[in-house]
Amino acid sequence: EVDSAAHVDSTGVSQPFYPDSLYAFGVGGEVVAQFVVDTTGRALVETFTAVSSTHPAFTESVRRSLRHSKFRPARLRGRRVRQVMVLPYRFVIDDRG
Repeated sequence: EVDSAAHVDSTGVSQPFYPDSLYAFGVGGEVVAQFVVDTTGRALVETFTAVSSTHPAFTESVRRSLRHSKFRPARLRGRRVRQVMVLPYRFVIDDRG
């Protein structure tokens, strides 16, 4: 247990790209990603795993985006600590034009 959990840093959000082949065919989907956030607020990409995914191309897109994302690290007794995060990523076709 931590005093404050790791969370997304809104100034450093890197959205996954929508794979062109899936977008062109109107395919939506979701990836539930699990990874470790280190004490500097970076996702340790080598710890990434897809808990679930509707398509491998979505999984790879999420993996790539994590390299550029920033998080606020978890804290325990005032010190930054590593923590496992589980985040859902949704890929939705926007029909609003």
